[in-house]
Amino acid sequence: MKTLLLILGKETNEFAKGNYNQSLFEIAVETLKARYNILTTIVEEGYDVPEEIAKFKQADAVIFQYPVYWFMMPSTLKRYLDDVYAYGEFFAFSGGEYGSGGLMKGKKFMLSTTWNAPIEVFNNKNPNSFFEGRSAEEVLLPMRKSQEYCGLEELPHFSCHNIIKNPQFESDQERYILHLTKVFLDFNPFINADTQQVASIVSNPG
Repeated sequence: MKTLLLILGKETNEFAKGNYNQSLFEIAVETLKARYNILTTIVEEGYDVPEEIAKFKQADAVIFQYPVYWFMMPSTLKRYLDDVYAYGEFFAFSGGEYGSGGLMKGKKFMLSTTWNAPIEVFNNKNPNSFFEGRSAEEVLLPMRKSQEYCGLEELPHFSCHNIIKNPQFESDQERYILHLTKVFLDFNPFINADTQQVASIVSNPG
């Protein structure tokens, strides 16, 4: 049985209780637990660095669930990466091409993110659009490259939008279950390493 590590990077505060991300995190656990061994980390509850490193080594794929703050990640999740992604465990200086020293090769990762930004502002070719035609995945390039630097390969990502002004949790839940089913249950992403082929099976990555 393959192992998945699910990391919840929400931050609970007066403005945001983190319920959306908590619920999506729980949906992923329930959807995938029959087929996979599930490991979990809820970052704001604290963590032990050696234990987290061991989880990554055990995992075949990692799902990051978090809200997008200022087009990045919450500070607690950033601190988690700073603490856990240790030299000699996640990456090393190989002497080869920059970015080729990842020590987590063979593992996959997926980002599941929530945004206040509405979906219409992404992939918008209007020259005055805020994200200048970029997709949500392109805006998340730093997080994606951080994982690639450590050797992990991308799976199709998922995102929910406009969750403050116009939340659509029921439809987002249905989309997420479908996304998880297509990526992890209908298709085995660990047999075929061609991420583009996996993406082609997911008709709506999010």
